[in-house]
Amino acid sequence: MHNTPSLPELQRQFAAAMLGDESAPLSEWVLGKGLAPEARLQIYRNIVFNNHSAALGTAYPAVQKLVGEVFFESAAARYLRDCPTRSGNLQDYGATFPEFLAQLPEAAGLDYLPDVARLEWARQESYLAADAPVLSQAALSALLRQPETSALSCRLHPSLRLINSLHPIWDIWMFCQETAPEHLDLSSGEQTVLVWRDANQLAMQPLVAGRCQFITALLTPAPLATAYEQAMAAEANFDLTACLHELLGAGLVTGFFISG
Repeated sequence: MHNTPSLPELQRQFAAAMLGDESAPLSEWVLGKGLAPEARLQIYRNIVFNNHSAALGTAYPAVQKLVGEVFFESAAARYLRDCPTRSGNLQDYGATFPEFLAQLPEAAGLDYLPDVARLEWARQESYLAADAPVLSQAALSALLRQPETSALSCRLHPSLRLINSLHPIWDIWMFCQETAPEHLDLSSGEQTVLVWRDANQLAMQPLVAGRCQFITALLTPAPLATAYEQAMAAEANFDLTACLHELLGAGLVTGFFISG
């Protein structure tokens, strides 16, 4: 007969058992009440797996479609065991799934898969991000008429996410939305996708080189002048005015400040 474990030790053993650790010596402390202790533990184990697997599938539907349900369920079980969450909120679950996929031997031939997962997690983060009042076109015009604007920088909306990839992640994600998808060209090259929340809906668009560099610089944050220089270096015909008005029109500029 073992000594009765403390409450923290019982909690540790229970958590380990829920994650599939069969060596956790918990069953002798479980009252089966008509079931074998291990059978009762298996009920809880199934609930934990089903809830976490469903949360992962909700966050990563494109990944699930790309690999299939059997592969995804197997990966979800391994992820639950190897990367247990430290949060009580299921909306946080799956934050490290892209990195997990990058190290998963069975996914080694799908080199685009972690970046597709990064895009999907950016959507999750964007949807749950804080809100902020946006700047009006009139306020922008007034600011740009000021004599000293060289150090001026944009404050961008908290929901904005920018995902760069060497793979055509926008094309891949769009491919996964089709009920009868056309042929997908995985060799079409790198893509950058902008993700944001528009009211209560998620919005996305692929970015050309100039806009990508401009927004990337603003996120550092760099002054508008520096961001403009970097955008021009990437795209000779970059239109600063058009880009700013598009950002404002999408509600992605919440203010301006003096950088540095």
